[in-house]
Amino acid sequence: MSRPRILASVEAGVRLLRVAAAAAAVLLCLSVHLGRAAPLGAEVAEFPGFEGNLPSKHYAGYITVGHEQQKRHLYYYLAISERNPSLDPVVIWINGGPACSGFSAFLHSIGPFKMEGSQVHINDGPRVTLNPYSWTKMASLILVDSPAGVGYSYADTEDDYTTNDTSRVVDLYDFLSKWFAEYSEFLSNPFYIAGCSYSGVIVPVLAQEILKRNEESGGMKINFKGYSLCNPAIDVDIENNAHVPYAFRMGLISDELFQSLVATCNGKYWNNSNPSCQGNMEQFYMQIKGINMEHILCPPCRYKMGITNEFVEYDSGQMFERLSKTSKHGLECHDQELALEKLFDTDLGREKLHAKKVEVSGSWKRCPKRVLYTRDILTLIEYHLNITSKGYRVFVYSGDHSLLVPFTATMEWLKKLNYNEIEKWHPWFVENQIAGYSIRYENNILFATIKGAGHVPSDYLPLEVFVAYQRWIDGAASL
Repeated sequence: MSRPRILASVEAGVRLLRVAAAAAAVLLCLSVHLGRAAPLGAEVAEFPGFEGNLPSKHYAGYITVGHEQQKRHLYYYLAISERNPSLDPVVIWINGGPACSGFSAFLHSIGPFKMEGSQVHINDGPRVTLNPYSWTKMASLILVDSPAGVGYSYADTEDDYTTNDTSRVVDLYDFLSKWFAEYSEFLSNPFYIAGCSYSGVIVPVLAQEILKRNEESGGMKINFKGYSLCNPAIDVDIENNAHVPYAFRMGLISDELFQSLVATCNGKYWNNSNPSCQGNMEQFYMQIKGINMEHILCPPCRYKMGITNEFVEYDSGQMFERLSKTSKHGLECHDQELALEKLFDTDLGREKLHAKKVEVSGSWKRCPKRVLYTRDILTLIEYHLNITSKGYRVFVYSGDHSLLVPFTATMEWLKKLNYNEIEKWHPWFVENQIAGYSIRYENNILFATIKGAGHVPSDYLPLEVFVAYQRWIDGAASL
């Protein structure tokens, strides 16, 4: 072999060795990163109803909050990013309800798993498969069952099952500070909070609490970057007053009724004492009777099980419970509750997920009636102003077919922030198709509609939500 060929061969071998060494170093870093990523015994080896290897490292356990006299044990589940866990953001999902388990989001919208069809009547129980649109493909995802009494979380005293927004935020910050103490390798990762629906009441308050604690000297510094919300509850008056104009805009009520409502209610459709307005509102409720509040184009009963058609105002956070009182099948009239209970409320499911026995935590319920919850924060606009004025990133998106919290209500409170529109209303695209419409405001606020989606947009159009969220969390200012 000639000298040039020998040199070329040697150089190629050196390059291969360097590449191999670099790859080994990366793997070593990741293994070290993940090896310290949990308390002893927290790693989850199997997920109920799922066959095969987990797509990434998963961990689960409890964080105790409160004080010695009243301890509350909040259950969490962590799914590590499938992309680059040492650099990818950490996202905590705060479930709505206001008191419902985060596992519903993990199995119906953003998590690594999804339910495989309707399985509640099969003797073998529900089956779970991988979700191709899981947010774990771009971030490490934490769910927490909050408040105590939800899902696998529990309290030492019955009094702690009576709670409100303010107490819940205190517990959530306590949870996060202790969680990051146990998973300290994630402290340098960008940290985001996410939620839908009633979480709109909790997320900005928790964000402000994090920022306040970060400013305290000597305390833990969480690398908070921003938050996202979908169809969020923000302001009681705005939410409830939005139903009438949205219903008219979507062709659900007549021109004559709408004009009469405008004349007699003077823009205040909710909690109006004017008898003429009240009479017109009764007609309004009659004309939307039978409409699915979560998605106006979907039948109220997807699985022919029957449902109440009663209109419930979104004013106290109790709409889920109030709707389900007249129907044993619950709000959306499907078998979600039964399927989830068959999956999680078993000895084997608890063992796999490191949850306490039923004698300790009680029966697994997605939205348990033992939690008595009061909404004590009625408007969140000041919280949004405080956070966004400091430049933290915010992404708000809405399914444009939700009557429960219409996208028009979201646009209304965004206007109250009085920020300039950097990009006015315009379409955004997925695979060359219009996926919705978007507005970009100053101070890092991005708003988007998900065209054709309902109240929890990822339940209806998971691809579009996945694409939008990935673009945003990876740093894009626009969709």
